[in-house]
Parts: sequence; C-alpha cells; structure tokens
Amino acid sequence: MVQINFAKKEVSCKLVYYGPGMSGKTTNLQIIHQKAPQEAKGDLIAIATEGDRTLFFDFLPLDLGKVKGMNTKFQLYTVPGQVYYASTRKLVLQGADGVVFVADSQKKKLEENLESLKDLENTLKEHGIDIKTFPVVIQWNKRDLPDAAEVPWLEEKINWLKAPTTEAVAARGDGVMATLKTTAKLVLDKMNEKGGGIAASTPPPPAQTAVKKEEQVVALVNGDKITRSYFLNYCQTQYRLATQGEVEDFRKFAREEELAWLNSLINYLLLMQEAKKNSLVVDRKLVEAHIAQMMRKYGTREKFDQWMASRNLTLDNIKNEAVKNAVTNAVLKQKVPDLATAAEPSDDEVNGYYATHQQAFPGGPAQHGEKIRQILRNKKKRKLLEGLYASLREKSKITLFEDKL
Repeated sequence: MVQINFAKKEVSCKLVYYGPGMSGKTTNLQIIHQKAPQEAKGDLIAIATEGDRTLFFDFLPLDLGKVKGMNTKFQLYTVPGQVYYASTRKLVLQGADGVVFVADSQKKKLEENLESLKDLENTLKEHGIDIKTFPVVIQWNKRDLPDAAEVPWLEEKINWLKAPTTEAVAARGDGVMATLKTTAKLVLDKMNEKGGGIAASTPPPPAQTAVKKEEQVVALVNGDKITRSYFLNYCQTQYRLATQGEVEDFRKFAREEELAWLNSLINYLLLMQEAKKNSLVVDRKLVEAHIAQMMRKYGTREKFDQWMASRNLTLDNIKNEAVKNAVTNAVLKQKVPDLATAAEPSDDEVNGYYATHQQAFPGGPAQHGEKIRQILRNKKKRKLLEGLYASLREKSKITLFEDKL
C-alpha cells in the first residue's frame, strides 16, 4: 500500500522478494544494500520469529522516478521460501505494491518454482489481489550454474503470467539492480493508472541489456568475465569462512592476498566450465549433507545462526560453498575415476608422517592412524586438484587485469 509523507515529500512503495527456498532472495537484497549509496539507505534489518527470518530495509534511490514531484522510497522485503513459513509470507505480502519473484534457473528446481509461484498467487488472492493485474517481475537467477535451463524453456514452463523477466547471477551482482529498476517502473506505472500525474520519470533499461551492463572486469577466463564486484564478494566470503578468530566487517587485502584469491576464483570458474561442458549435475544430497555437517559442528541451529551472524555470512554463502565443494568433487572424480584409491595413503606413508610429527600425536600411530590417514588423503587430494587446475589452465585462455584489483 502506497504511503505518502507530504512533510518529507516522499512516496513509499513496498516491494517483496518472493520465491522458493535458497533461490537467492536474500542475496538480492544484500547486493542492493551494498550498492546503494550510504545516504540513500536504511539499515538492513532481520526480524526473527520462531526459526524464520524476514529481512528488510528502506531505499531512497534518486533515479527510479518521482510521484507528483515527490521522491519515491522503496521498502524492500524478503521472506523465507520454505513451505512451512506460509504465515510469515502472508503477513509480509500485506500492503505490498509489487513483487520480485526470484526463480532458480536449474531444471531440477522446476517444481519448487511452480509451487512457490502458485503460493504467491494464492496468498495475494487472500489479500483480495489478482496476480494477473499485480506488478510482478520474474528474475531467472543462477544463470551461471552448469545445469541452468535455457530461458525460453523457463518462460514456457514457469511464466504462465507472461510477466516481465530478467536474468541474474545475484551472487556476483549481475542483473540485481536491473531487476529492481524493472519492478520499480511497473509499480510507478501502476500508480500512474490509478492516480493522475503519477509516472516513472526515468524508465529502466531493457532487462536483457541491463544484465549485460559493463562492470570493471578483473579477469577473463575462456571469455567468461570475473567482475570486480563478484571478486570482492568472493574474497570477503572466503575470508569469513576461513578465519578462525574474529573477523573484520570489511577486510582490506594486501596485493599478494588479492592475487591468491583471484587465482582461487579462476580455478573454481575453470571447474564450473568443465562441469558444464561435460553436463555434470551437482548432487543436491551432497550439498545438503555439507550444510548439515556444518550445522552439526555448532550443535544447534541457533548457535549456527549466531556463528553466521558473527561473520556476516548468510545461508546462501554456505550453500554456495557447498556447491563449490560438490562441483570440485564431481569434476575430480570424472578426471580421476579411481579417486578413492589414488588418494588412499599407504602404511609406509602413515608411519613416515607420524615419524616427522610425533609431538602432535601422543600415544603412537596405532591410536591416531585414521586421523593421520585423513590428513594424508586431504593432502593427496589437494595435489591431484593442483594437477587438474594446471591441466585446465594449459587448455584455457586466461587474461588478468591486475590494474582493476
């Protein structure tokens, strides 16, 4: 529901990011919040209620349009996508002026996307709103994944609304602002239909063009761009995941550290390209098992959430890391079919490792044999990975733009 503050000469519109669980709704809001000028945004606030979480913040953009000469302020919300949080979604949708439906582009997510879109239709209906006349933009997110479906297929299978659509890789910021602008224009145009003289003063660029908007590029890997914003996000996430002690809100890296992170990201992109070329599909169960294993380390979900909050991480960050591990394992297993045998240390290697690290293993090799074997397995696996990276790099065209770091 549009709110007008005549004293501040502001019109407030509410946009809700909707979609299935883990589709990238939270990531969209975080990217917008990061990119918005400090003076134009409020704090990113989380409201936790019995296990779920609603995120929101105010955003006063300068280029999305005016209403009768007044600035437009957008209140952006996202809600949990899991089916058992229906009551929260219904509450947050109340008074919404527009919706961004964040769809997961993977073919295996078709049913989840359809169920969530149907849920949106039903929830709007409970508020007396016909989804066919309501401002909805569908964002095809995760376009970079190996098993992302072609857009025409997604349009045919999911977009029965014939709603405007955008493409995005929200994790690296691509298409996020374009989606917001497209939705904002729909909302302002709708307001124009209802009340005289209300119009979007600056129409957004076409969605497809905006997704491909040029950013600073730090590397090209076989034609695929690594943008500076994606690279910086990758650095911060990897730092927060790897650091044992307290983490800084925004870590500034030395030149050597940046180059090391960039090489790490290039290696991962090479694996993603290899997975896509060979039609390898990430095993969802492996991803879920990785996330569950991380949660178990902290005992309860509450403690796990506290750990993520203390490191400024989201569940999307954890999922992306799990996908990264799953892709790495899938490609490595394809290149080294007998991976388990190749990575298994011999008894001589176990005894040799113990001999040079006795102080770390009081009680003898018999007591710590399996622990030592796991250490050696990981070392061998890393060595096999290094060989794989070297092999992929030899066949690839990689260009670094170090002046953009």
